[in-house]
Amino acid sequence: MMRSFVTAVSIVVILGLSAAFAAETSLKGTIYADWMLNMTDGADNYHAFTIDRAYFGAESKLSDYTSVRITFDIRPERFSTSPNRIIDSDGDTVNVPGLSAYSGYPIILKYAYADFKIKPIAKLLRVRLGLQPTMFLNYMDGIWSRRYIEKNTGDLNGWTSTADLGASALFSLGPTGNFGEVGFSILNGTKYSDFVDKNKDKDYNFFGKLTPFYNSGDFNQVALVGQFYTGVQNRTIALTESGSDWRRQIMSVGGKLAYQKKVDFCADLNFQTLGQGSTTNDLKQSALSFFGNIYLNALLPPSSLLKTLTLYGRYDQYDPNTDLDNDGYSLLIAGVECAPIKGVKASLAYRQKSPQAAGSIDEKNLMLNTEFKF
Repeated sequence: MMRSFVTAVSIVVILGLSAAFAAETSLKGTIYADWMLNMTDGADNYHAFTIDRAYFGAESKLSDYTSVRITFDIRPERFSTSPNRIIDSDGDTVNVPGLSAYSGYPIILKYAYADFKIKPIAKLLRVRLGLQPTMFLNYMDGIWSRRYIEKNTGDLNGWTSTADLGASALFSLGPTGNFGEVGFSILNGTKYSDFVDKNKDKDYNFFGKLTPFYNSGDFNQVALVGQFYTGVQNRTIALTESGSDWRRQIMSVGGKLAYQKKVDFCADLNFQTLGQGSTTNDLKQSALSFFGNIYLNALLPPSSLLKTLTLYGRYDQYDPNTDLDNDGYSLLIAGVECAPIKGVKASLAYRQKSPQAAGSIDEKNLMLNTEFKF
């Protein structure tokens, strides 16, 4: 614990000194503080307060053509313990998913990259180098906008990491990027929390975001995003095998259909193919997510006490093997969100995860989630 505290203090001091010497540097942080009531059968209404996540970092504009960003991820380190097995009212032992213990809050480097604008075409092209966001997940985080409640489906199911080491080229669409952007990345294909590159192959990610009606008052929130991700799974390749035997390929499309910041409907559709070696058929997976919002602040009178509230819902369908039946799960989240001031969000929601396997127990939770940004 003392070591983590000293590390955190050191980070604050270093970033503070950098702010003093950089021309335009801003410190930023985010905290996710939660409460959860486990309503799963056999959980006996177990409830707990947690810090699900905390981020701290800095962004600095070194010149008109160069900027840098560094962000630390402070998160609970979970491990399964005996509370996953609970004695129900009939005296039977029941396995209850979702219960875990915490061993601490390790600090992990999430982002550390530099952006370079190419001087002759600075408004068109940026080059990015370092530990950086994987862009489709970054786009979908912006559309879902509630990572403090749950990750988007691609991240939730671990298809790719939200950050990876590599290099990217990003091309702006329109005079100032108003129409969106397209780009491609060359990545190690690892996770920022486990960055050991276990083979020589690299991953290639082609992505884009379009905002075709940015200048329309009624539909300026409409967006379409997509990606094609191809590479090799991060595993040691035997001498008798090649990288193509363990390929990884993801095709994704998502977006938001919105009207006047009053109501919207969004989708996040992902399809993955994983090689299983030279003698086994590829594994095919799908992760589909649909969600939407009703913004009461745009529908109610300005003086209404409900004007800071948004009603939202989300439904996911995950299939880890499309050739097998009843091996996936569905996820339902429905709640109300309050955003009283800039940088503060709070949500009260019901969450239910329903495995398809026969005899499985639905995981049911009542959640109070908060997000604080500074």
